[in-house]
Amino acid sequence: MEGGCHCGSIRFRVSGSHSWIGACYCVDCRKVSGSPYTVFACYDKQSVELLRGAPREYASSTNVRRSFCGKCSSPFAYRYVDTRGEETNIYIPVGVFDHPAELMPQQHIWVSQKLPWVHIHDDLPQRER
Repeated sequence: MEGGCHCGSIRFRVSGSHSWIGACYCVDCRKVSGSPYTVFACYDKQSVELLRGAPREYASSTNVRRSFCGKCSSPFAYRYVDTRGEETNIYIPVGVFDHPAELMPQQHIWVSQKLPWVHIHDDLPQRER
């Protein structure tokens, strides 16, 4: 699957399949996306290939690195870096894929921070954190 940012400065391709897809309701994801929640697809970082561009990156917390397009500000990825400084996965917002329809959530996370007017209408597992 391929995708990219809004302006086209960043293009990427993922090989293989995702290991997880989830809707996150945490405050950080809301602030970064400007939306009540973000749906991420998780891939092994080795399966993500940048075809064009270089995302800008910042540490949104001690263990989290978020990246985005420096031109249009579209989000690109979320990476968790463990205490040893290692990372294995990259979480990509499904909305930046060219054809995201098949990337359906499997779980809801951080529902403890969900906005009170957001209602979940499916039977998928829900995690408080």
